[in-house]
Amino acid sequence: MSAGIARASHVIAAACLLGATAATVMQQAVAPARVIWPALLPLVLIGLLLLAVDRHRSRLWVGAYLVLGAALAYLYAAICLVQVPVLTTSGAWVFTMLKVALVMSGAVGVRPVGAILPPIAGYVLGEASMGLAAVETGKPVGLDITAALAAVLVVVVAVATTLSRPAARNAQPALHRAARDERIAELRSQVEARAAALLHDTVLSDLAAIASAPTGRIAPGLAERLTGDLEVIIGQDWSDTPSQGPSPDTGEWAASGLAQAVEDGRALGLDVTVSGDPSSLAALSRSVDDMLGLAVRQLLVNVHKHSGEREAEVVVYAGAGMVSVMVIDAGRGFDEAATARDRFGLRTSVRSRIESVGGRVQVWSAPGRGTSVLLQVPDESAVEVAPAPTGNDSVPSGDQR
Repeated sequence: MSAGIARASHVIAAACLLGATAATVMQQAVAPARVIWPALLPLVLIGLLLLAVDRHRSRLWVGAYLVLGAALAYLYAAICLVQVPVLTTSGAWVFTMLKVALVMSGAVGVRPVGAILPPIAGYVLGEASMGLAAVETGKPVGLDITAALAAVLVVVVAVATTLSRPAARNAQPALHRAARDERIAELRSQVEARAAALLHDTVLSDLAAIASAPTGRIAPGLAERLTGDLEVIIGQDWSDTPSQGPSPDTGEWAASGLAQAVEDGRALGLDVTVSGDPSSLAALSRSVDDMLGLAVRQLLVNVHKHSGEREAEVVVYAGAGMVSVMVIDAGRGFDEAATARDRFGLRTSVRSRIESVGGRVQVWSAPGRGTSVLLQVPDESAVEVAPAPTGNDSVPSGDQR
């Protein structure tokens, strides 16, 4: 959410800078005798700073954007006020757009202060730079209500986002389970459609053939057809449960580290359901597969020891160059930020392993709301693995989330 708000702010800032650039070019075209074109240089430099902020989104870059942007805005205003005598800093919308561009510096991090301070600082610095340019050029100084409203809007959005974040975090496990249930319903519907088609193509037509056959022994050709259709029906995999994974004949599932992790979880007494597309694990290198299996095994150990539940869901799917595995339980949940620093289960056995192969981990949990952990690893055939925590990779007995 923080990244989305920052990106939206940057889009608005870029639009304001483009508008100011267009207005400057038009003013130069209308009055070619005036030297207004040097004002384009500060706009270009502010645009480059905005691009850097959008790519890096750190406190350092946001601070540089605000401070250097304010200095460049002063330079722009000074040039325009000197070359276009009718302009004032409080009445010209081109100056308003430049102030709004400073206000829309974007949120930094997930803490409220990182979302509230930058727009306020952008408004203050924008007004100060424009005011200073007005004083030095002998123009009246006035506050810009539009830029102030833009800053207030950003602050309100940041506060609303902060207030809604706990509720969104608590709802995540339920949303993931709902998505899984929807997928299971979709698979069940596909099985039913396939069964109906096969029923129509075999059983009904065979019954019609038997009914129209003459009394007595069935003709050899019809008997052979009935036998073939019966073999098709008996040999058809009608299972509509996603827990079986890919066909054992492929060897993809049984040979994976995730399959071993699931078996270890079941050995602990957990009812582990596997859904999605386990065959996508075949795209992983051996080292990545091993790390993924060890991380999932630790998560299942956590479910067994801490969730208070005996059921867990493991969802596997692939896309965008990544293989994703989600481990879900409906247990008591926990607050990751409140977990003691001397507990290494999630931090070392899970995060360090996945990050060592270029992957990432996301956790959604709250007390009483269950836990969903998403592991994503790259599906390249060869990934250089950094040294990962070794320790005792057997099923731990006293680790914590």
